Amino acid sequence: MTVASPTTPLGDQLVAAGLLTDVQLELARREEQRHGKRLSHIVVELGFVTPENLAEFLGRQAGSEAINLNLVSIDQAVLSLIHHDVAKRCLAIPVSRSNGTLTVALADPFDVRAVDILRQASGLGIEVVAAPERDILNCLELYYERGDTISQSIDKVLDERERQDRQSAQPLEEVLGRLANAEEDAPVIRLVRQIITRAVNNRASDIHFEPEDRMMRVRTRMDGVLCQDVLIPKAMQSAVITRMKILADLDLTETRVPQDGRANIIVGGREVNLRVSSLPTSHGENIVARILDPSGQILSLPALGFEPDVEEQFREIINRPYGVVLVTGPTGSGKTTTLYAVLQEVSTMEVSTFTLEDPIEYRMSLVRQTQIREEVGLTFSGGLRALLRQDPDIILVGETRDTETAQLMVRAALTGHLVFSTLHTNDAPGAIPRLLDMGVDAFLLPASLLAVLAQRLVRTLCLHCKEEVRDPEEVFAKSRVDIPENLPLRLWRGMGCRACGNSGYKGRIGIYELMTIDEGIHDPILHRASASEFLRLARERGMRTMFEDGLIKATRGQTTIEELLRVTRLAAK
Repeated sequence: MTVASPTTPLGDQLVAAGLLTDVQLELARREEQRHGKRLSHIVVELGFVTPENLAEFLGRQAGSEAINLNLVSIDQAVLSLIHHDVAKRCLAIPVSRSNGTLTVALADPFDVRAVDILRQASGLGIEVVAAPERDILNCLELYYERGDTISQSIDKVLDERERQDRQSAQPLEEVLGRLANAEEDAPVIRLVRQIITRAVNNRASDIHFEPEDRMMRVRTRMDGVLCQDVLIPKAMQSAVITRMKILADLDLTETRVPQDGRANIIVGGREVNLRVSSLPTSHGENIVARILDPSGQILSLPALGFEPDVEEQFREIINRPYGVVLVTGPTGSGKTTTLYAVLQEVSTMEVSTFTLEDPIEYRMSLVRQTQIREEVGLTFSGGLRALLRQDPDIILVGETRDTETAQLMVRAALTGHLVFSTLHTNDAPGAIPRLLDMGVDAFLLPASLLAVLAQRLVRTLCLHCKEEVRDPEEVFAKSRVDIPENLPLRLWRGMGCRACGNSGYKGRIGIYELMTIDEGIHDPILHRASASEFLRLARERGMRTMFEDGLIKATRGQTTIEELLRVTRLAAK
């Protein structure tokens, strides 16, 4: 493949393509001169262009395809063709081989020097595809084994413990404590880092360090389900817990009460935040680390899984000038992701957008984001009161937790602000009784509340191994779910393969129910009707429930009936 050279500077090309403005380019060039980084890196770092859009643009300009490395499973034999050091230096990852040609993903498909290096290193012809730099760095850490494996790290910690025991009679806790806080190449430090890095690169949301009677179990939550990762010998439990507590700046001497802290680590060349919680149990302290990636991709509304009619209705609502829009669901149901997608849609140069969050999960341009800090008195209600003096047009309140926040939110909507927030309810109709129970005046709610969106996340079938079910009627009967009359009688299942870790699922998609507030619902609000009454009224107005939305996706081959029942937890009929 011949790699073309751009005829005009990259910045000017991005402006011509509408991906950058002249003002943004001026700032990016100033930062390029100050820090000596590539312009392509800076425009992504500043949030002017998404990594995916930049990779697609560069690939198009170079005559290459753009590839989503998150959907690719790379064979170890292909990786062995390019040494890790060479791949890292070239910001490249080998993807596949066909006869005498090696397909390689490059962050910069115009990098002729990198192509020459890769050709010499592999002895093969090079076919270039474009991919975001962030994804390439992730793959370099995920696929190439640098130094010890997790098993080797465990063996080294145990060997070190035995050596220390032979040299002195020091207590085991002291020995392992030093190992957990020693130099950067200490085995415990490498072990914990490997566990965290693997979880981040596998897109896990949480890591659980669980003490048991004879061992410590490590599990990671991927696509909403806990999966076994590694078993750690009981003798190492203290060192691993100590290392996690050091990372999160927790009190090492306190093991009797719960503690919470935060940690920042670098994975794949980017900063990842951890929210770390410790809890005393009968077998030792249980540690759970929630993984937050501020540089992660913010999805667009079309990518969230809305059905076209619901997306059109929701888009019309979020573009109104004032009112309250609530997103409801349990923890981990994707509420924050939906709200970030909404902000990306409505936050423009013409409006002032503020958020109150705990924690800030993604950084957004054109949005002033404030971290809630209850220990210093910065609560949601206090922050909202202060924020209203900042001349906002659009406000995101991360969570409606108390009466004062709910009342302030409603009053902000009545004074001309568009307010988005989350609420913990099981479905959309249940949000109205919940707000009334929190003390919101019934006569204010009809004039301020625009809509309630309830959602869950269901796992999507693996594209590599899904197959159509031969007897869908049997699946419906076994699940005790009525066969839908207005949908095709087709279902799929995942067989399990290497790409999905033999689970049959890879990734997640949302299922939704959108209840809009119109005049027909005003009187029931004033009379404090029950959630079942609001459900009846919403169904009369055409609202699909989350389960019905999920059935559409199941008959389309995106998920399964079993997964839908697991997430919605419907009682058997």
